[in-house]
Amino acid sequence: MEIVYHFDTASAALRACDNGDVIAGSVLIIAPDCIVGLASNPPRAITARTGPFKPFFGTTRRAILTESHHSARQIRAAVDEAYRHGFPVPEALADFATLRSEMSACAREYRLTSDEVLALVEACEARSTEFWKTLGQAGADSSAARILQAGINNLSAARRKLLDRPL
Repeated sequence: MEIVYHFDTASAALRACDNGDVIAGSVLIIAPDCIVGLASNPPRAITARTGPFKPFFGTTRRAILTESHHSARQIRAAVDEAYRHGFPVPEALADFATLRSEMSACAREYRLTSDEVLALVEACEARSTEFWKTLGQAGADSSAARILQAGINNLSAARRKLLDRPL
């Protein structure tokens, strides 16, 4: 199990790496900036958003391991943390993620399969269609219109999040 450090800003994480306050190879999470990285000098970005961290340039697993002094285990831990937080990861790094079949039962409980995501998206679309029909029958001036419109907006946002979130 890798050590995970949480920071409020990327600059605080950079300072911690520069000062040796974090263990090299540990996972750095800057949730407000949607960034996950690995501690080193300079820190390496795991997420699509890199901030001030150095990105991985390799396009294959072998190239990434060659360019970095981080182990596959360290990269895997950081990629898994990025996915756990719902942060996008470059396609080349997605190869390092723990496969669902290799996860513990607790970890699998919080990771949706693509079939589960599609089922939820379809449910959002079906409920949204019902709300639109009800809104059309009730009219825009009815007391329910505001509630129905808010429900439609919430379903639309949920659908978008489900489709954007990595599996």
